[in-house]
Amino acid sequence: MKKIILSALVASVALVAADKTPIYKSGMLLPPQPKVIYEQQCAQCHGMDGKQTSFKGSSTVVYSPITGLNADALAKELKEYRGGIKSKDYGPLQKYGYGALMKTSLTDLSWEEIDSLSQWISNNLK
Repeated sequence: MKKIILSALVASVALVAADKTPIYKSGMLLPPQPKVIYEQQCAQCHGMDGKQTSFKGSSTVVYSPITGLNADALAKELKEYRGGIKSKDYGPLQKYGYGALMKTSLTDLSWEEIDSLSQWISNNLK
């Protein structure tokens, strides 16, 4: 019995060690990885370059590109979309009619992740 358990343990450790791809899930108290967050949460609507202004195949859904935005202003807006807290003066935002969609994308992000994401967008999407 001990040999079976030991074999299973060694096999599982080997499988975990073989996978070099870091696992990242928002809200897990890991150091923020803004590029990964952007690719997972934002790029579908805003495009990999932040310049997409509508959903692919839709001419009725239009919004502004997010390239070159000020990091502090963007962080405040994202926190408002997330449905911030009153003591921080962040109220829920329904800007451009995308409040529910943005809130869904941001719900699991911590304030630190939102700040990091905003900095990344501001510095890398131009």
